[in-house]
Amino acid sequence: MAHNHIFVIRHGESENNLLGIDSTKLENKNQFGLSENGRREIETEARKYQDFDLIITSPFRRTKETAMIFAKYSECEIIENELLKEVCVGDLELCTYAETDAFLEKHHDESVPYPNGESLLDAKNRAMEFVHHMHQTYDNKKILIVTHGHIVLFLQEQLDPTFNRMKAMKE
Repeated sequence: MAHNHIFVIRHGESENNLLGIDSTKLENKNQFGLSENGRREIETEARKYQDFDLIITSPFRRTKETAMIFAKYSECEIIENELLKEVCVGDLELCTYAETDAFLEKHHDESVPYPNGESLLDAKNRAMEFVHHMHQTYDNKKILIVTHGHIVLFLQEQLDPTFNRMKAMKE
C-alpha cells in the first residue's frame, strides 16, 4: 500500500462565503473566487506550509485560487480532480446557507439527496473513491488536497481512523 503524507484544507474565504450562499454546481465553478481576506489568509498559511510534491484540488475557482497560492511557494504541480468538488445542492444552488442547512436539519438521513442534487452519502462515497485513487496513483509524496467543507470532513474520516466527523460537525 502506498505511503503518502496527506494534508487536507478547505479553500480560503470566498466571495460566495461573504454573500452567505451556496455555489456547488460545476456549471458555476468559475463564478466565485477568493475574497481579498481569503487571499491574505491563504498567502500567510502558504508561507508556513511549503514543500509539497503535488497539490490536488477541486475544479472550483475558489479552490484553484487557493491551490495556486500554495503552489507558488512549493513550486509543484496542481492537478484538478472532480471527485473533490463541492456537495451539489441541486435546486438550492445560490440559496442562502440557512436554506441549505434547513434542508439538512429536516432530513436527518445522509442518504437523502438535495432536490436534483446529491446526498451527503454520495459525496462521502466520492471522497472514499478519491482516497482509493490517490493511494493507487501516488507513493511517498507530500500531497496537499484543497477542497470544500463537507469533503474535508469526509476525507479526514477516511484518512484518520480516530477522527469523529459527527463530533467535528457539531463544533
